[in-house]
Amino acid sequence: MSVQIMLGPQSPHSNLKNAIDSLSVNGPVVSITAGWRDSEAEIDELQAAIGSPIEDLNLYHLAEELFSREPKLHALHRERQDKLLELQRLYRIRLTPGMTAARKLLRDKAESDLLRLEQRAAISQVRSLDRHHLRRISAIHQEFDRRRAEVLIPSATSLVQSLQKKLAESGLVLIAGGHVSVLVNRIRLFRLVDMLAQKPIIAWSAGAMVLGERIVLFHDDAPQGKRDAEVLDAGLGIVRNVIPLPQAKSRLDWSSRNRMALFSRRFAPAKCCTLDNGSIIHLQDDRMTYASLCSVITRSGMKKPVVTR
Repeated sequence: MSVQIMLGPQSPHSNLKNAIDSLSVNGPVVSITAGWRDSEAEIDELQAAIGSPIEDLNLYHLAEELFSREPKLHALHRERQDKLLELQRLYRIRLTPGMTAARKLLRDKAESDLLRLEQRAAISQVRSLDRHHLRRISAIHQEFDRRRAEVLIPSATSLVQSLQKKLAESGLVLIAGGHVSVLVNRIRLFRLVDMLAQKPIIAWSAGAMVLGERIVLFHDDAPQGKRDAEVLDAGLGIVRNVIPLPQAKSRLDWSSRNRMALFSRRFAPAKCCTLDNGSIIHLQDDRMTYASLCSVITRSGMKKPVVTR
């Protein structure tokens, strides 16, 4: 298995160069910046930070060009996205009362086996909903793949082969942040997951989020008020048993231990790992081999340093 490195946001200070220096890079460096959308491939700062050339794969713009040439593919893609948006809306309707009940039970001060069993049951119900939601999402992706296979799209086949060749020849892949849905969808569109799993990867912010088995959105201090963390999509599954939490210091309410405990217990056994500016986690064969300036949320809602092996 290849090495994956997850970083926090690269502003105000970048630790990308340090991460690269910790690897033996044999081959060109390529980047995936599709999450930046219209700013994709504006990588002068990245190149200056690492002091060597980078080739961006231009997935966002290549997808837009492909959609303009292949209206059937674009219609299929749009139909899938509309289904995912509607499914997310329905999921939130079910999620809100489940999370509300779990929080109330965790706040209850009674000391009894009855309460503990009800707390576990409430959390179990939310976990069950999350699993159900992921199954529904996966079914929508599978339907898209099946219907896409029935449509002959020579230009898409050519693009996929070209991108896979660039990845195969690369020595390191950088995956930047930005819009997480756009990022994961473009990687899937060009069927790059299997090839990426074989390559050393350094990913940060939303780029780190897409590496996991599920993409979890969270923001306890959003402009519209506190919101429940929600499973947005299946991730690429390159990193297992980790929920990356970029900007956790400002986006999570650390003053509420019950809220943090619910977060941790809901996504267990995956480790909920904070990734703030300066954070770094090295993984190999699904093991954390090095970590700095990052923490795991415990079952009791506390933070503790990431333990590596």
